[in-house]
Amino acid sequence: MSKDTSLFFRSLAVIAGMLLLFNLVACNTTDAAKGASDTYNIKVIDSRGKAIQLAEPARRVVVLFEPMVDELFMLEANNRIIGIPEQVYQNESSYAFFSKLDERIARKSIAAPTFGGRANNVESIIGLGPDLAIVYEQDKETITQLEGLNIPVYAVSSKNKESIYRELRGVAMLLDKSDRAEELISFVEKDLAKMIRPAAETRKKVYYAWSKGRILSTSGKGSLMDLSIEAAGAENACPLTMESPNIGAEMLYKWNPDIIVLWNSKLEDVYRLKELESLPAVANKQVYVLSPTFNFDPHTIKFMLFAKQLRYWCYPEEGAEQLEIEIQESLDKLYNRRNREA
Repeated sequence: MSKDTSLFFRSLAVIAGMLLLFNLVACNTTDAAKGASDTYNIKVIDSRGKAIQLAEPARRVVVLFEPMVDELFMLEANNRIIGIPEQVYQNESSYAFFSKLDERIARKSIAAPTFGGRANNVESIIGLGPDLAIVYEQDKETITQLEGLNIPVYAVSSKNKESIYRELRGVAMLLDKSDRAEELISFVEKDLAKMIRPAAETRKKVYYAWSKGRILSTSGKGSLMDLSIEAAGAENACPLTMESPNIGAEMLYKWNPDIIVLWNSKLEDVYRLKELESLPAVANKQVYVLSPTFNFDPHTIKFMLFAKQLRYWCYPEEGAEQLEIEIQESLDKLYNRRNREA
């Protein structure tokens, strides 16, 4: 074979090798791109409008917003929780309830990576190795820190009925519990439909007072309390479109509510106020306390139970005994307690 012919074949071999290498790289690049697009099998949008993507359902979840701990129990996903707010242990009514459903709560063995209140200990959260964190949208510093460390964060607001439903569905998708979420929402909607009162009927006016004796602090139109009052077939005595207005006694006399509802306060907090003793609702002993508070948290789908209790106080068409039965049956359904105990 001549020198030129040998060189020709060597060149041809080099070219063939380069073509083969190019094809392999191209195939690998295509496969990698395909793999990258298929990596995230779950995608939901949180309260910030941000897309949260997971390759598979979350198994290790840190929940830093107390109402969402409650909703994970309702979704029957409490076994995924590895971190909770300290308030879960501090709140007597929630601790008593959850202790019966989860031995880890009873033993206080689930980590509480917080400094108290809503101050979160990010280092402790990281040490738990979560594959998802559920955080109140106002905790922006915590969200930024966790996302900076590549921990997926689903932010929640629980600001109205629509967001409560949307966020329940979003969390359920991240946990592969969508069927349970739809079951819960359907149950709540059916109960709400039963409470609708005729449009022509006169509605009772309800004044809601904030917790810890803050009687002259209330919740206006568009708030979660307003949602529960409306669902009960009543009217919010506060006409202001504000989340938490502070008012004077003279304003409360002007509004003249039929009943006053207290949250985490005592009847004495109202009856001891001399400036309110002539208010008809006070004089007629139409002041009520929502207790235990755990049963009626309006930041969750239990706003329906808030409405159910309020409806009885406004329109006591059925006896208190029947109401107690209904609330107990609703709690059993929301937490699927009969199946848990079976």
